[in-house]
Amino acid sequence: MGAEELHGSLHALRGEFEGVRLINRERREDMPQAQVKMDVRKVNDDVSVIDVKGELTAFAEGVLMDAYNQASDGKVHAIVLNFEGLEYMNSSGIGLLVTLLIRVNREKQRLLTYGLSEHYRNIFQITRLDDAIGIYDSEEEAVRAGAA
Repeated sequence: MGAEELHGSLHALRGEFEGVRLINRERREDMPQAQVKMDVRKVNDDVSVIDVKGELTAFAEGVLMDAYNQASDGKVHAIVLNFEGLEYMNSSGIGLLVTLLIRVNREKQRLLTYGLSEHYRNIFQITRLDDAIGIYDSEEEAVRAGAA
């Protein structure tokens, strides 16, 4: 193989490499992103509320854990999840709640919710999450329970 052939082969490989990089960049941009927004509110010294808006799926893990870190300052006794803005939750979302519940329990905190639709209340009952996560009808009730 002569120097010209080698140069041509390297040039072709470089072109293929750039093509692969472009395809990977496009795929990364096309990958599903978290379709959820979470706002954190500190209601009082004992309770923080996380307002969940959108879809709770596997793609929401980073957003949920960031929100928990903001909500939990080491002094908070309860984290309240406001599901009034929840549009969709799948089994991966349920798994995220279990992961969050483990973290909350490790920190000797309580996890409470309100704003669950009847459909998601039933799912909490079927999965027995309602045994570990307090479900309330309003923010006031959840905050009161979290401060107790």
